[in-house]
Amino acid sequence: MTPERKSLFSAMIGNMVEWYDFALYTAATPLVFAPLFFPPGQSSFANQFAAIVVFASGHVMRPAGGVLFGHMGDCRGHMSALRWTLLLIGSVTVLIGLLPTYAQAGVLAPLCLLVMRLVQGLAAGGEWAGSVLVIGGAAPGGRTRHVMMALSQSGVALGMVLGTAALWLAHALPAAQFTGWGWRVPFLVTLPAVIVGVRLRAGLTGPPMDRPICQTKAHAIDHTTGQVIADGTSRAMDRRGGQAAVARLPIWRLMRTSPGPVLCGIGLRLAENGGVYLITVFGLVYGRACGVPDSRLLAGLTAGLVADACAMPLFARLVTRLGAARIYLGGLVALAVLSVPFFMLIRSGTTPCVVAAFVLALGLGHAPTIAVEPLLLERLFPPALRYTGIAVAHEGGAVLAGGVSPVAAAGLYHMAGNVNAVAVYLVGLVACSGLALLACRGTGQE
Repeated sequence: MTPERKSLFSAMIGNMVEWYDFALYTAATPLVFAPLFFPPGQSSFANQFAAIVVFASGHVMRPAGGVLFGHMGDCRGHMSALRWTLLLIGSVTVLIGLLPTYAQAGVLAPLCLLVMRLVQGLAAGGEWAGSVLVIGGAAPGGRTRHVMMALSQSGVALGMVLGTAALWLAHALPAAQFTGWGWRVPFLVTLPAVIVGVRLRAGLTGPPMDRPICQTKAHAIDHTTGQVIADGTSRAMDRRGGQAAVARLPIWRLMRTSPGPVLCGIGLRLAENGGVYLITVFGLVYGRACGVPDSRLLAGLTAGLVADACAMPLFARLVTRLGAARIYLGGLVALAVLSVPFFMLIRSGTTPCVVAAFVLALGLGHAPTIAVEPLLLERLFPPALRYTGIAVAHEGGAVLAGGVSPVAAAGLYHMAGNVNAVAVYLVGLVACSGLALLACRGTGQE
């Protein structure tokens, strides 16, 4: 196997492990953490809301992770950053499986959970951008490259399938066993996969795009192209010697030279990331409020994530024919159209309707947007700032949409007494992303 294929394989496997952990936490938020890690004397809604707030706290750390690991990736190589992201998020997941519950440790239980979630969010902030760049650098051009970059997102979805399915299987245990020890098993079994993933990444330097660019030297060379850097967005003049030098702080250069692309990238994330967390997190909360059994909700979510993973490469194959922007726009329209039917199908409570709700929303709404999002974001930034640029845009959107959307949806639902306000909120996110897409096209990125 060539080094490029090894890098590709390691990035995809790492992505699956990373998002297995993330999905496991997502599914456990309403089903495990809300009843077990918060005071039993509070109302069910209060505990659910507190658990969602802790879930959202991880998103607050994601931009910091994007800056930290983006700097590491641009200066030391993409694979160097990816080793640390996988190690951190995997270790935290195992530790969550060992945490005491509120009945065992009182207020210390939610505090420890909060710390774990913050570290997990920090690590997740650097994983996505690095994996996309490593896969994009290893893949050949044309349609094959589009499909391979979409497959990186299929790895995300498959990891989420495994995480959700693991909790679903554990939930099949008798209630006393599940709440006593069963929920811990899916967290603890992460350890062997993390060890394998870190070992895979430890022996690799990645494809050519992975070579560090952020170095200061006379007549600095861009190792991606082999040429002397002459682009004003990726060099600074050393006043002492008048020599070309690549910026030592990519985030500083990014904010000075590319604020527009950063804002466009954040806007593109709003509907995709906010939508997927409204579906996967608030969808479970709403289903529980409607009396739908947990096992049915988890089965529907698992089916939806499978549909999501399978649909992504199919939409990516259409990029050369339709263009990334049109496919992304189609996903936005589907999210808006399905915003009300999704909740209606869940409220019906029957297994076919619950499965259909998740399959349609994720397979037709989320899949096309995330399948082409790596391509749209990659085109926004120059090579020397690409890891930092993609990470900051990706994780900035995660804070404004992914972390906020379940909290906002729970609050809107509680105040309005129905999900109509939540549907309007989702349509608002779609409108914002539509405007960002127009702004990207206006700058010639698509």
